[in-house]
Amino acid sequence: MIKAVLFDFDGVIVSSEEIHRLTFIELLSKDVSQSRWYSEFAGTGSRKIFKKLLDEDGKTADTNELVEKRRIMFNKHVDAGEAKEISGLSDFLYFLREKNIKIAIVSGGHRGYIEKLIDMLGIVDYFDYIVTADDIPYRKPDPKPFLMAAEFLGIPPEDCLVIEDSYSGCQAARSAGMKLIWMRPYPEMNAPVADQIIDDFTDKQIFNWFNSK
Repeated sequence: MIKAVLFDFDGVIVSSEEIHRLTFIELLSKDVSQSRWYSEFAGTGSRKIFKKLLDEDGKTADTNELVEKRRIMFNKHVDAGEAKEISGLSDFLYFLREKNIKIAIVSGGHRGYIEKLIDMLGIVDYFDYIVTADDIPYRKPDPKPFLMAAEFLGIPPEDCLVIEDSYSGCQAARSAGMKLIWMRPYPEMNAPVADQIIDDFTDKQIFNWFNSK
């Protein structure tokens, strides 16, 4: 029985993952396809991404400087209102609250950024707990961020449902022993092993988890 839903943030709660990808492309003048982004980089952290992309081209640069430049660039997109709520999210959050289902965010992003976005979207009061890169040194595909959320909520991993869009996040959820819904970032992306696949929260099948399982 599902007693908690653990949401990834970028690409699941807010349509920001493509903004992330484009900021790396702009800063490094290097193409990173959607398929490569979601299979290798989504949710893994800016420093790790910069290092890999620079190393493969034999380039060196001040990673801290690049991270800060990218942060400023990304925030400009956010402040311009380019990061939107994923379709159907508010209705789904309301449904979960009415069902007394615990709700958490488990993200490799930083707390200030996440809290800013959920406040802008008007959904901050829905979340019982938030795990960020500032709270734990482990990043997906390590399962520890998900397990940390489950422990805080007092819910066994097998009673948690994870909603993820990245391969690394899906791997983390499966390693944590949790149920998994994959939110497909774009139509051509190969599906990972998941219990359900959706495009966004307007897919009514997602509600079946709380009616019959």
